[in-house]
Amino acid sequence: MPVLLRSEIKHLPVTPAWMKKTAAALLRHAGRKHGELSILLVDDSRMTELNSTYRGMAGPTNVLSFPMAAEPVATAPQLLGDIVISVETATREAADCGRTVEDYLCILLVHGLVHLLGYDHERGAEDAAAMTAMEKELLCKISAAKVLAPLSE
Repeated sequence: MPVLLRSEIKHLPVTPAWMKKTAAALLRHAGRKHGELSILLVDDSRMTELNSTYRGMAGPTNVLSFPMAAEPVATAPQLLGDIVISVETATREAADCGRTVEDYLCILLVHGLVHLLGYDHERGAEDAAAMTAMEKELLCKISAAKVLAPLSE
């Protein structure tokens, strides 16, 4: 279950080892222990470019997901896709909601992974509820002693 991590940020608020370990644990908890995942940590400038290019939206966003397959399969080893996180936006949003940056990065990692698993909150209320439920399940499993909530709450 390789987790590939690349950072365009020089001074990360968490260690790369923590990010990879957290992502690997999330893959296990999601039943994808043989899945592969790529994570890219960027600044707001780079995220603005990606958000404009791939979503046609101006400005940065906190997390983007790029699935490798239209429908993920649970059986064989599979490269699930890429998750891109803006560390600058994550740091701001964490402060705004009174969370640590580490906790908030975990929440964004979960949100991105759940998108890679085929969930999409933009398809309607029913899909949004299913996505939130999956996020809650993963956050409960990964946070044990912490109380983390999905982005939708």
